[in-house]
Amino acid sequence: MPNRLILTMLAAVFLLAGCGGISTIKTSWRDGADTAGTPRKLAVFVVVKDDNLRRMAENRVVQSLQPGIAAEAAHQLGLGPEIENPDVRKRLAEAGFDAALLARLVSVDKTQALVPAQPPFLPEPFLWRRGPYPFYPFYPYTYTTSPQVIENTRVIVETLLYRLPEGKPVWTAVSESFNPASSSEVVEDLIPLIGRRLRDEGLLPGR
Repeated sequence: MPNRLILTMLAAVFLLAGCGGISTIKTSWRDGADTAGTPRKLAVFVVVKDDNLRRMAENRVVQSLQPGIAAEAAHQLGLGPEIENPDVRKRLAEAGFDAALLARLVSVDKTQALVPAQPPFLPEPFLWRRGPYPFYPFYPYTYTTSPQVIENTRVIVETLLYRLPEGKPVWTAVSESFNPASSSEVVEDLIPLIGRRLRDEGLLPGR
């Protein structure tokens, strides 16, 4: 099969797959007046409707941080994601927490896109065969794709780091995951992405 045809078919496959599984940080902000450095003890909150997903995500974040930093999942502390509540902040501060990391699902946006039909592609001249029917050799190597409608999914997540007990956000990032295969994939993609950015900002210990 000619190289041109192989490349074209691969490109069509990527288009139909939506070129998915990509997570990026779109924007981030750091409070320039914050000089407290790396937290000593961190509470981890994940805000999603699915309680099983929340527990899994909080546990995975905690696992990724240890042993670099003392961290505990909010559900293990019997807490919901209510960092704005003064009683929650007071309870955390009394337990020795000086910071909280909160990730919340902002939106799941779905859009549709049309992949137009691709024209036929013929083999390169060196594959031509001689004979009484000069166009017959083209048939086995001629491919045309039909128009396809694909659905793209964008998952937007906001992550914030709060100082305790005051509950002041000192860092925030908005991330986008494009066509993730599952909620678990979003979690696994964002953990190293967010962790790396926090380490770059001096808000997590380096490795």
